[in-house]
Amino acid sequence: MKCNKNNRIFTGLLFIIAAIILIISKLGYFGDFNLWSLALTIFFVIIIIKSIYPIKFAGILFPLAFLCIIYSKELGIEQLTPWTVLIVATLGTIGLSIIFQNKVNINNKVGKDYEFIVIDEEDKSNIVQKTSFSGITKYINSDDFKQADLHCTCGAMEIYFDRAKIKDKTAVVQITSTCSGIELFLPKEWTIENHISTTLSGIDEKNRNTPDGSATLLLIGEITLSGITITFV
Repeated sequence: MKCNKNNRIFTGLLFIIAAIILIISKLGYFGDFNLWSLALTIFFVIIIIKSIYPIKFAGILFPLAFLCIIYSKELGIEQLTPWTVLIVATLGTIGLSIIFQNKVNINNKVGKDYEFIVIDEEDKSNIVQKTSFSGITKYINSDDFKQADLHCTCGAMEIYFDRAKIKDKTAVVQITSTCSGIELFLPKEWTIENHISTTLSGIDEKNRNTPDGSATLLLIGEITLSGITITFV
């Protein structure tokens, strides 16, 4: 209860400070200061602080990545933004989650505020996977894969399709992602058609696919402030 009260007080103070800064800026004291940058900075700082305890790696690394994007010019790292820092945040989240998985799981037994999950089970033709402020590894085990709906908010996903079989020649993966990093491991024999809409995001491919015409995977959806890595296996 005390922790929640302190969080509310801190969050409230941040918004009050933001309101004061807004008034001062409107009076012309800050010159060309970007209010949107200020608002986003406050938002991401709140997320970072709330993610410190209990620890939420995605809630720390991704806001830091977005702050790097916002202030890339000032930091001199424009060549690394946006998707490089997002991929780094993704890999960092996954790596730290694996290293500290046991400690995080102990915290989950008490607070259930964070978890890194590995899912490896039989799947139906249509799969829905959601995650927020956490990391997840999912193996698609389907003999008649048709569609996967992936929803990720301030989190990290690893989705493996190398055990999935497409009987109808065509399957769909719909991705809705905000402030996240997603890794897709796809069979190199599949033909990939990418129709994902991106906003301040990036899509990267590793290895080369060698389509044999047996199956086509359509990638659709919309990602914002996110990074997707496609690895052909």
